[in-house]
Formats: sequence, structure tokens, C-alpha cells
Amino acid sequence: MKGSIKRKLILIILSVTSITSALGYIGFISWYMNEQYKKTLELSNTIGIVISQDVGKLILLDDVSAAADISTQLKSFTNLQKLVLYKKNAKAILQYNIDDKSFEVEKINYNSINKPSKHNNIIKIYHKAIYQDIPLGVVYFEFKIESLSDIIKKDIFIILFIFLYALGISFLLANFFANKFTEPILKLVSFLERIDKTEALSKRVITNETNEFGKLYKEVNTMLERIENSYYILKVASAAFETQSGMIITDAKQKIVQVNKSFTRITGYTLDEVKGKTPAILKSGMHNKEFYENMYNSLNKNNFWMGEINNLKKDGKIINEHLIIQSVLNDKGEILYYIASFLDRTKQKKIENQLEINQQLLLEQSKLAAMGEMLENIAHQWKQPLSIITTLTSGILLNKELNILDDDFLKDGLNNITKSARYMSKTIDDFRDFYNNKIEKKEFNVKNSIEKSLVLLSSKLRKIDVIIIKEIENIVILGYENEIIQVYMNLLSNAIDSLENSNNDIKLVKINTKIQDNNLVLEFLDNAGGIKESIINKIFDSHFTTKDSKSGTGIGLYMSKIIIDKAKGELKVSNKTFEYENKSYTGASFILMLPIK
Repeated sequence: MKGSIKRKLILIILSVTSITSALGYIGFISWYMNEQYKKTLELSNTIGIVISQDVGKLILLDDVSAAADISTQLKSFTNLQKLVLYKKNAKAILQYNIDDKSFEVEKINYNSINKPSKHNNIIKIYHKAIYQDIPLGVVYFEFKIESLSDIIKKDIFIILFIFLYALGISFLLANFFANKFTEPILKLVSFLERIDKTEALSKRVITNETNEFGKLYKEVNTMLERIENSYYILKVASAAFETQSGMIITDAKQKIVQVNKSFTRITGYTLDEVKGKTPAILKSGMHNKEFYENMYNSLNKNNFWMGEINNLKKDGKIINEHLIIQSVLNDKGEILYYIASFLDRTKQKKIENQLEINQQLLLEQSKLAAMGEMLENIAHQWKQPLSIITTLTSGILLNKELNILDDDFLKDGLNNITKSARYMSKTIDDFRDFYNNKIEKKEFNVKNSIEKSLVLLSSKLRKIDVIIIKEIENIVILGYENEIIQVYMNLLSNAIDSLENSNNDIKLVKINTKIQDNNLVLEFLDNAGGIKESIINKIFDSHFTTKDSKSGTGIGLYMSKIIIDKAKGELKVSNKTFEYENKSYTGASFILMLPIK
């Protein structure tokens, strides 16, 4: 309750003042009572000295008038109640009473005459009577001192006045210092109440205090700063939690404790339907035991797992997910939660599958587009061996008819026919291998694969007298040879077409290879003048071509780029100037980079 600290502080100060005053007064009384006792002892000595001469007269000279003098002198000591003078034989020869009344004299015990005693407010003292160093007897004194009640009764009004005065002053001082003490606290409470109502966490409490309150204000400001940061972090986390990705939070026992709206939208399950259950409720049955064992082993080892998984929606449909699972650990490395986020890749997967089909169709289309040229090339290559076979068979038949056929002529003729047939067979094999749809990743020699592409395009190369400059090393790489040959042929075909349209007297294609950073670097370079800078960045685009619609489809370089990208390689183009036989030439440089393994 507001102000309670102030009232409690005032009561505490007043209580302390009252207790301190009481203790002080009790201390004063104790001191006063002790002082009375000491002064009474001193007084007994003083009286003994004062009456010592008269005692000597009374005892030694038996002077009766001395007794009257002693009584007269004792009247001046108002707190002396009784006095008895004993001779050495313990006989009382003088008694004195402040009221001049007679009383019964006690017998004395000389063994205790040096020990004063106190009973109630009466002090009894025995004092030796000595005159000129001569012991004459014993003087017995009874002194009355003030009791505790006497002192209180005597000073009761003064005590009350002083107490009330001190209490009043204490109240004023307590109220003043309580205000001073509680004002910073109440100010802080009021500030925090405003913060609580308005949630204005950016505000800070301001103070000029340099004491403990200043430190308290500083700590409050630090706390507010941390709360503000945490508040914004929570807002960001809350916004991040409600993303397009499905989110699942489970405890260490894999029991679901929270899901987001996207989880419900994607799977069809609400939080109430899955809370307390495990994510196994989404299992599709499409993954084997080993798949899940690998997932859990990765989580236990790395506190992380990422991959693709097929799960089951509430309506029984399969959903393809890109799933990420992370473990949340405490300071001891113990698992507190698992957080899983997933993207619905079902539509994307269908698109990717369709895209792959389309790319394959484009690749086949690209091959079909080159098929006419290949058939023309084969027909051209077969002309010579067919002519040789025809000539040899005709010669053999003629010699047979003329009966001049000998074994050597027959043998040489048959050998040449066999050689020509093998050449024709190899040409067909190369053509068949190139158009073989069986795709198999294997190791192949780059130099041999380039030679195959040159053979398949040999007729076109010879048609325009292209000079092939080879700087090729024997390098073996792992990949899909037929697809790479398709890239070679696309690059060579483009170079041949560019050279055919150029006015150069000499037509060059330079092919060179090297190994760089465990990659094959293969360059196809021509001297057709290069590619216009305005289109050089577009030549790998789908259906982009500089040829007319009858001679170009624009898919050759596009497919080449896709093939190299799938092989984790890189295909790039630039214009380049090079030297050949002491003369400079400029042309397009296609650089193909492929990982060796």
C-alpha cells in the first residue's frame, strides 16, 4: 500500500527514540543509585572525622557533654538516620536517632564491621572510631538513600515532559527524514506504475541521487533496457514463429508443446489435436527405419538435422517438406526443446520434376536438331569407304571373269573392304553412342571425348576448311560423357557457323585444356571476330539466337549451360585476342570448368 513504508519508518524511529530514552533513563537511575551508595560511604568517613575528637572525649575522658556535641553535629546530616557508638568491649555508650527517639541497640559482630550492607533504601556501615591513631571502638551508621520509586515520584512530571518533548521532536525529525527516504522510492513506484499502464519501455527514470538510491535507479534503468530488448526480441521471435514455414516445438521427450498457424494451414492439424503427441503422427510410411535412425543420430551428435521428408496431412495426402530440426540446450548441455521448421515443397517438387522433364525434352530436341547434320556427316564419311568397297569388289569380279584373280590381289582387296567396313561401323557406333538415352556417370578421357565430337562434325569442319589447333592433355574426369560431348558439339557448331559467315581467309578453332584447383578448364576459341557486347550476356538465355528461324532454335547454348550447371561446373563466354603463326586474331572464347571428381 502506498505510503506504508513511510508510516512504518516513522513508527520505527519513534520506537527507537522511546526505547533509547527509556534505556538512557534506566542507565541514569543505575548511575544515580550507585553514586548515592559511594557518596554515603564517603559521608560516613566524613562524619567519623568530624566527631572523632568528641568521641575521644566521650570515651577517654568520660565527658558527658561531648555526647550532646556529637548529637548536635549529626543534625546537619539529614540522611543519617541512626548512629551508635560502641566501646571496644562492644558496649553501646551513645545512640543517635534523627527523630530523637530511643531504639533498641543491636549487638555488634566485630568480624563484619568492615562490610557495609544495604537493605531496601537503608545502608548500614560500621566504622572504626580512632583518635590520634588510638582505636577507641566502633561507630555504627544507618543512612537512608532514595529508592527507585522515590526518584521516579520526585521527577515524574519532569520525566514526562522530557519524554513527550523528545517524542515530539523525534516525530518531526522522523517525518522529515521518512519523507526524504521514501520520496525517491515513491517516485520510482509512480514511474513504474506509469510504465506498467502505458508500456512505454523506452522511458527512463531520472535522478540526481548519488547514493544507494542512485544505484537503484541505475539498476532499474538497466532492467528496463533489458526488458525493452527482450520485448523486441520476443516480438521478432513471435513474428518469426508465425512465418510461412510450419513450426513445431517439442519438449525433450518429443512431445509437441506448440505449433504455429502455418503448421495448421499446411497439415490441417490444430494445436489441440497434436499437443502432447509426437511428430510421428505425421509419418507417411514412405521412409524406412534407417532414415529416421540417421536423423536421430545427427540430432544427438550435431543438435541439427536438415533434409527432405514426405509426411502425411490430416486428409491423408502426401506433403513433401524441406525440414530443419534443431536442439535447444541448457547450460549443462542437456536438451530442453526441439524446434522444427518446414516448407511445403509439394508444388515446387512437381514444378522441378516437370522442369527436369522439359529440360530432358529440350536436350532431345537439341540432339534431334543436330541429327540432320549428323546424318549428312555420316553420309559424307561413308562416300569414300563405299567407293573403295565398290571399286575393290568390281575389280575382284572382273579378275575372276578374266581368270586372272590371284590370291594376293584377293587378299589385299578383302582386307581393304574389311577396313572400310570397320570404319563405317565405328562411325555408326559413335553416332549410336551419342544418341543413346542411357545416362551413366563414369570416368572418361577428355581428349577422347573431344575427338569423338570432332569426328561427328568432321564433314562440317572440312566443308569450310577449319583448322583445329589442339593443346589437349590426357585428363580423366568423372561425369556424363554423352552430355559433355553434346556441349562440345554445341560450342563447335556455333564456332563453325560463325566462321562460315566471317570473311577470314583462314578459319581457326583452338581447343586447349589445363587443370586448375582440381578442376578441368577447357577452352574453345575461334577467330570469327567475337560476339557483340550488346548481346554477349544473353546468349545462354532460352531460345535466344542470332540466326534466322530456319537455321537456329536458340536452345543449344541454353542446354549447354544447364548441363554444365548440373555437373557442378561453370560455362562462361568472353571475347579474346590470340596469336597464331605471328598474327593476331579475335574471336569468342567459351571456357568450360568441370570438377575432376
